Amino acid sequence: MASKGHSDTDSGRLPPAPAYSKEVPPGHNAVYPVPTVVPPPPSYLTPSAPPVHTMMPASLGPHNVVYPAHANPGFPPPGYVTPSAPPMMPAPFGHPNAVYPSPTNPGIPPVPPGYVPPPVPAMMPAPPPDLRPTGCPPGLEYLIHVDQLLVHQTFHLAELLGWEVRNSYNVKNSIGQQVFLAEEENNCCTLQCFGPSRPFTFHIQDNLGQEVLTLTRPLACSYCCFPCCLQDLEVQSPPGIPIGYVVQECHPFLPKLTVLNERRQPQLRIKGPLFFCSCCRDVTFEVKTLDDSMLIGHISKQWSGFLREAYTDADNFGIVFPMDLDVKMKAVLLGACFLIDFLYFEERKGDKKH
Repeated sequence: MASKGHSDTDSGRLPPAPAYSKEVPPGHNAVYPVPTVVPPPPSYLTPSAPPVHTMMPASLGPHNVVYPAHANPGFPPPGYVTPSAPPMMPAPFGHPNAVYPSPTNPGIPPVPPGYVPPPVPAMMPAPPPDLRPTGCPPGLEYLIHVDQLLVHQTFHLAELLGWEVRNSYNVKNSIGQQVFLAEEENNCCTLQCFGPSRPFTFHIQDNLGQEVLTLTRPLACSYCCFPCCLQDLEVQSPPGIPIGYVVQECHPFLPKLTVLNERRQPQLRIKGPLFFCSCCRDVTFEVKTLDDSMLIGHISKQWSGFLREAYTDADNFGIVFPMDLDVKMKAVLLGACFLIDFLYFEERKGDKKH
């Protein structure tokens, strides 16, 4: 038997299931047959479940008990008035739960009905900070950083015919870059009748077209023999505000000019040569202190060539001054250059005085 069972196990086959037996009590590995389900007849109607309110309550205790829902009488009942909260007793001062009433502001009156608040005025933008050095007129900031200027008079073809025209000048720096443009304002009658002694107004503009200097010269005698009506040039910057003057001095031999500030106080003196000739050389006017003890600069009329000097009045000038000189005095020396040109070098063709 042992060898047989061992052989069955080795072959991999399972023993057959035991046959159904009525002697096997229920629950002890019993095998029950599958019950046969009999379908209801075709005319059978499945009864509907009774409504919840008609169901009979089961006795307390068994499972699957269904209880009817409780009716909610509503809360609060109709007509119920919620009692108001009792007034709160103030807590003692300094208590952490103390509640203090907000104080009333007696300083703000109540707004009357129909009050319309006034419109808020438009806020003016703050002006930009003035970055110019103290005392520097607007538009002359460039003169602070230079110690030399070149003045070139513009050539006009009408001068070859002896016709006097309005003068114009290009003011350049030491490397030939244009800094200012000067234009004379005058009429034809004044130009032809008074010649170099004519009154004039010069408008000097920067490279942006803004007028930064205005030079005015009234009609006066150009000879020193009349000391009561000598030349007087006014320099304005901005236009309408004087910043200095150039006044001709009475001297029988030497050409002399005095540079004044805006209060007509003497500041510098300009002195020309005793006998000067503009042929083939430069003519220099020295700029000195009032006591003639120190030379601080010069204004020189430069030789422009034989043909240009002989047939035209177009002249070239050079102005040299200290770098730290007041910018207003630099502008006045520029005006003095124009006055020197009209006094000593502005001549018609065939009417040379030197």
